[in-house]
Parts: sequence; C-alpha cells; structure tokens
Amino acid sequence: MVLVGEFFLAGDDESAVLVGPRKSHDFPAVSCDGIYPDDAVPRWEALLTGAESPLRHVVPMANDGFTVFAVPQTLSTALAGAGTDQLRSTALTWAETVSEMDDEMEPGSAVDLLERLSALAVSRAERGLSLYCWYFAP
Repeated sequence: MVLVGEFFLAGDDESAVLVGPRKSHDFPAVSCDGIYPDDAVPRWEALLTGAESPLRHVVPMANDGFTVFAVPQTLSTALAGAGTDQLRSTALTWAETVSEMDDEMEPGSAVDLLERLSALAVSRAERGLSLYCWYFAP
C-alpha cells in the first residue's frame, strides 16, 4: 500500500525531482495517499480519452519504493476540460475497478480526488506548468 503521494505542479523535470517524502515544497499539490497513482493515471486517461500514454518517469522506481513521474499531457488536458458529470462517472468507474482488485477506494473519495486533480490541472494550464506525481510505496 502506498503510504504517501502527491500530484503537484512544477516548471520542469529538474524542479520535480526535488519533491518527495520528508521534503517540503511550495508547489501546488493534491495528496493521493493510499493509491498507486502509476496504476490510476493510465486508467483515468483511458476512461477520459479512450487512450493510454506511457508514463515518463523523472525518478524511476528503485528499491527504496520512491518514484516521480510526469502525468501525460493528454490526461492533464482531459482533466482540465472535464465537466462535473464526466469526472464523477470516471471516478466511480475507477473506484469500482480498484475495489475489484482487492484495494479499497470509497466512491466519494474517488470523486473528491478527481475533482481536486481537475482543479490542479486547470491551474496547470493557467500557469504554464506541468503536472507530476510522486509517491512512496516501501
């Protein structure tokens, strides 16, 4: 189980590698504790766009259980443009899929996460930044 993680905005890969557990930062961020974001991101992208892009790891996962990856531009754009109903439908479908894999994701929590992530994606577009994610799963 993932202990901690965040989706966050950064200007470039060099800035993105500076985040992680026990590292404070001032980047706009949305917590994603308790999920495997590298599994969730491709699923969200497939549900919202019908396609899946490979993840580009900025800090590859190593034996320490830490990674940072760039969220695909197609997903960032889809999240920023998704309406409330589309986000809710995506979140509920994803929560059901996660539950089928013996993980727990409450439907309300899934909706809340995608709504907060959508707002972050809108901010990303307005600020000209990129969306990244880090997580730690020892």
